[in-house]
Amino acid sequence: MTPQSTVSRPLWQLAVDESSQITAIKANTLGSAAQRLIDIGFREGQRVTCLMRPGFGAPRVYAVGGATYSLDQRTASVVFVSPESSA
Repeated sequence: MTPQSTVSRPLWQLAVDESSQITAIKANTLGSAAQRLIDIGFREGQRVTCLMRPGFGAPRVYAVGGATYSLDQRTASVVFVSPESSA
């Protein structure tokens, strides 16, 4: 896999089997839902992988911290990621 860019982008944009590092969560956007994301493992520095991208805007499936979660577009769009360094 070749890195696309070092610029942060929303988690929702990850391709299937693509891994990235979480760089930020816009907590004030979703309030308590953003805090719940942090509580379940979506923290800055964590590695996240997109496992499934069903069609028609259905929730996507992500692996983070040894667990698997399904997030809708609104929720996944407040989590920002950058490509992992190859070093």
